[in-house]
Formats: sequence, C-alpha cells, structure tokens
Amino acid sequence: MDKSELNLDKSEDGLSLTILTPERDFFHGEAEQVVFSTPEGSIGIMSGHAPMVASVAEGIIEILSGGAWKTAATGQGFAEIAYGKAEFFVDTAEWADEIDAIRAKEALERAEHRLRSNMSRIEFLRTQAAMSRAIARLKTIETSTTHK
Repeated sequence: MDKSELNLDKSEDGLSLTILTPERDFFHGEAEQVVFSTPEGSIGIMSGHAPMVASVAEGIIEILSGGAWKTAATGQGFAEIAYGKAEFFVDTAEWADEIDAIRAKEALERAEHRLRSNMSRIEFLRTQAAMSRAIARLKTIETSTTHK
C-alpha cells in the first residue's frame, strides 16, 4: 500500500506506538500512522484499526508522528494492534542516521556474491536474511532522505 492512499484525517485520536527490541526501547510515543513490512507486503495502520496480530518482516517501518515521517529499518518480529495502540516486538531496529551506508552496501555485495556459490540450505537461508537486512537498511536511508 502506498502511503499516499492512506486517509490522513487528523480528527481521530493518535495511535500509541511502542517498538521494542531485545537491546532497547526503540520508540515510544504517539503516531498518526504507521506503515510496516509483513511477509505478504506492507500494512498501514491508524488509530481505530481493528485488533490484529501480524508478522513483521525485515524491511522498513515508516511512522507519521507530529506531522513528519520517520523511517527505520526493522528485523523480523510481530506486531499487536488494538484500538488506539500498536506494539512491535522486533529483533532489530535502526533509524536511518544510525545506519552506515558503506557497511550496508558491502554486506549486500557479500550476500550477492555468496548466493552465486554452492551452499547448504541453512547457509542459503542465512545469506538471504543478510541480503534482506542490507536491502532494508539501504532502503531506509533512501526513504529517509525523500521525507526531508
């Protein structure tokens, strides 16, 4: 879903948003909208969204808070959405300004190179995960600059 298709009606109350990783309380605050990646595609939520639990895929999460979009890269996890509240439990989360673009590009190149070699199923899955992380991190930097 493209963010431009979402209803920006500000008459509803905000959404209480929490994003937690094993290492830190990544985000806690009010948001007007949240768009995040799932294995099936992107989902956008606002206050009043029907309750649900969703898998969170490695990708980007975009948060509209205080009238400005904030972008972060997230790892896998799950989200619990209830009326007026959303909680995300993900293995990693990074703001665009925390990401080293050079390291992310190098990680993507290494993963692409490894995919061309013969490997076990588990090595293949690990390499795919590394590639997904690198792509999400680079996309987060790119998306963050378009919101400015």
